[in-house]
Amino acid sequence: MSVIYSAAPINADPMAKGAAMPSTRHIYIAQTQPGFEAIAATEIAQRLDGAHILDLRPVADKNGMVRFAYAGDPRDPLTLRTVEDIFVAAAETRDLAPGFAALRQLEHLATTAPGIERAIRLVRLVDPRRGGEGRIHYRVVARQVGRAPYRRVDAQIAVERGIAARPDHRWRLSADGGIEIWLTQWPGEALLMVRLSDERMRHRTYKVEHLPASLRPAAAAALGWLTSPHDDDVFLDPMCGAGTILIERAHLGRYRALIGGDVDPEAVATARANIGSRYQPISIHEWDARHLPLDAGSVTALAVNLPFGAQVGSVEENRDLYPTFLREAARVLRPGARFVALSGDVRTLGDALRRNNRLVQRETYPVIILGRRAVVVVAERV
Repeated sequence: MSVIYSAAPINADPMAKGAAMPSTRHIYIAQTQPGFEAIAATEIAQRLDGAHILDLRPVADKNGMVRFAYAGDPRDPLTLRTVEDIFVAAAETRDLAPGFAALRQLEHLATTAPGIERAIRLVRLVDPRRGGEGRIHYRVVARQVGRAPYRRVDAQIAVERGIAARPDHRWRLSADGGIEIWLTQWPGEALLMVRLSDERMRHRTYKVEHLPASLRPAAAAALGWLTSPHDDDVFLDPMCGAGTILIERAHLGRYRALIGGDVDPEAVATARANIGSRYQPISIHEWDARHLPLDAGSVTALAVNLPFGAQVGSVEENRDLYPTFLREAARVLRPGARFVALSGDVRTLGDALRRNNRLVQRETYPVIILGRRAVVVVAERV
């Protein structure tokens, strides 16, 4: 069975002043780091009015995907913070042939699916320059989950041939700067989608300085999002590194104050460089997170990327650090406040939480960070 995603006709000059964006419901794909798709789904459901989550699924250990329907402005999904890319779904087959016959099927799907043209129109609503003028410049990105008798590049070439044979445009294969058509294959299934976002969604533009083991922005935003942001938050990242979690929390909504710190003077300087004069009121300190110069009950939300014990620290050091830090975090947090932590040292974090009777674990999200299994834990101060 093949599914062609549909959309209503679009205005001839949709970007003209005063023109309305299409109100037809489109199918979008939000791509995350692996394991973060469940968190992203909550942001989509809460921040995009009328969005309907269709399904969540992994792409091996490389990405997570959230498929959702949305009838609002196609620029709205680009404002999401917990996702790295947004795609428009174009076509799908759920009866992909076994063996090399699948390549012919993929080529035919790419040639005939009207959803590809409709997705491209939507992309050009957001950025009229995408794909160039005259011939449409395009590239195909192919991914495979599971084994197939052909190579990933063979599937990519099949889709490239199919696109080049489409009658709706003159097409030109290009290495970069064009429309991106992504193919994702699972055993017996294939999904074609057109990339709506660009590299700015994944990489952001505020980071001028970097540190080893620094979080990617979407993952940092996910930690901030899980604290359930409120306008009166006093938000703390006690091991702030390059400042990414603090900056992402600033983008998630209003707050009363942002507070960050790190034991490493280089990290403090890097965070201050990334933050600059923005996101006020904010304060960055050099401190030991086990001994915070903050009043008891003065913090309403806390998110932290704990040392994994690999690039930073060691598992042996974590066995002392984690329980001591959690006691201090419980001291500065107000009752009812959320504590959100990411760690690759899953056992040590679990042991420390079990021994701390002032932080009650509410949610757990298994994730993968740079190929390493980790966990995001949401706890509440009681």
